[in-house]
Amino acid sequence: MNFNTKLYATIFISFIFLSYTLYLNNKSINTANKIIDCMEKQLLNPADDNLDKTIEILKETNEKTQESTLYSFGFAFILIFFVLYKLSKRHSKSEKELLLGEITDMQQKKLQSQLLKYNDDLESEISKKTEELNIKTNTHFLSGLPNRNKLLDDSHIYKFKQMALLNIDKFQKFNDVYGEEVGNITLKLTANFLNSEMNDNDTLLYHIGGDEFVIAVKNSTELSNSYFIQRIEDILKMYSKENFIYEDKTFTFMMSAGLAFGGFKKMLAYADMALKDAKKRNVQISIFNDDKELEKIHKEDIECHNKLLTALENKKVTSYFQPIAPIQDSSLSLKYESLARIIEEDGTIMPPIKFIEVAKQNRIYHKLTQAVAKNTLYNVAKYKVPCSFNISMEDIENDKTIEMLYNMFDEFEYNNLLTIELLETEEFKDYKRVYDFCVKIRSYGIKVALDDFGSGYSNFSHALNLPIDYIKIDASLISNIDRNVQSQIMVETIVGLAHKLNIHTIAEFVSTKEIIDVVKRLNVDYAQGYYIGKPEKIEVHIPYLFG
Repeated sequence: MNFNTKLYATIFISFIFLSYTLYLNNKSINTANKIIDCMEKQLLNPADDNLDKTIEILKETNEKTQESTLYSFGFAFILIFFVLYKLSKRHSKSEKELLLGEITDMQQKKLQSQLLKYNDDLESEISKKTEELNIKTNTHFLSGLPNRNKLLDDSHIYKFKQMALLNIDKFQKFNDVYGEEVGNITLKLTANFLNSEMNDNDTLLYHIGGDEFVIAVKNSTELSNSYFIQRIEDILKMYSKENFIYEDKTFTFMMSAGLAFGGFKKMLAYADMALKDAKKRNVQISIFNDDKELEKIHKEDIECHNKLLTALENKKVTSYFQPIAPIQDSSLSLKYESLARIIEEDGTIMPPIKFIEVAKQNRIYHKLTQAVAKNTLYNVAKYKVPCSFNISMEDIENDKTIEMLYNMFDEFEYNNLLTIELLETEEFKDYKRVYDFCVKIRSYGIKVALDDFGSGYSNFSHALNLPIDYIKIDASLISNIDRNVQSQIMVETIVGLAHKLNIHTIAEFVSTKEIIDVVKRLNVDYAQGYYIGKPEKIEVHIPYLFG
């Protein structure tokens, strides 16, 4: 039964009760009136005073009863009205509560619907973000190819039987010269080229970082090792002939590769060892063998790298100085070349032949150059002796290294005692940059020497076109000059040209009296080598210098 039905039922019962009460009261009054009338008729006797009084009392009582009945009726009416008011107020409140409940229920349903939609959207967004994260985690951002993470995951799935690690030769230098934007475009074009060469489902291509790519063959394929080697050779050959065009520039590149077969858990490490071996031996392809020789070399390189980092951090990179003595004109000054050494934890001195290439491969060579430059400038200022130190093409092409050197020279008081030796065994790709560097350091009063002249990429145009003060004739011409006529002719030609250009000459690797006798006869100006003096701490040489 709802609230309205209850209300109407209550009002109806109240009126029945009131009507019935009035009916009973009226009936009582009428009865009393009839009794009085009857008594008046039957007992009408003026002499009977007691009877008259009784009748009067009855009439008064009847009137009071009527008056009381009226009051009762009024009170009952007021009571009913009050009940109706309360019931109406309660009804209104209940209606509001009911309406509020309906509104709340509608809002709750709406909110529930929104929550369900939000939940669906959230699940969809989570699914989308998860997919995006998975793509980012397993895809190289630049090329869109599977990355190192994907390679490692796939290694466990496919158990690769053949793998090649490819690296673009001298890409870092290219990136430094032309900028990161052009470098990134080159990497994308390289990735597209390699991807176009993947013509079967069993061979997978990965871009594992920087300029390194991996070609891996699933264990399920029947591809032979010899065929895989030939395939990689063909890819490298085609890549070297590919023209990469950006705006108005056309570039060509070469790649080196390290190959590994079997042992899928360490294949990438083995391929990396082979690649480092290829770079070191200047060949395009090197194959990892099971004789552990490459693994041993790789382990030694890692140990050397750690020692080099420790030495740089603890200022244990020092310089040994080797004398460069004048052998024609005694009025010329004795000079020293600053040569890098590492002091190991046990006090052992590590020669540069063990760590120079490791420093370059791990891109910390600039730190080594900075340490040697500081050592050299310190000793020049302390002992006021002429000294030189080497600068490589890698240093010249590194803007931070060049800026560091210029800042040091700006604050140094003895630049006139310094000589910078350019390693001529390296190819001068950016000739203008080398020329500008020579001009700049000579403006400080620093002299320039062309080191290792007569080896590597040596040509006489360097002596003709670069502003240099010294030519250091390479050991390959000096070490057997006392027994080799061709070497004597070559050295005589170099010396003759140098003197015409007002350039002094220095013979390196002078190890015997016989050699120094020959270079003296050929009019070489200075000699450097074990016959003149070994590389030692500068303090070892000072007593002889000032003695």
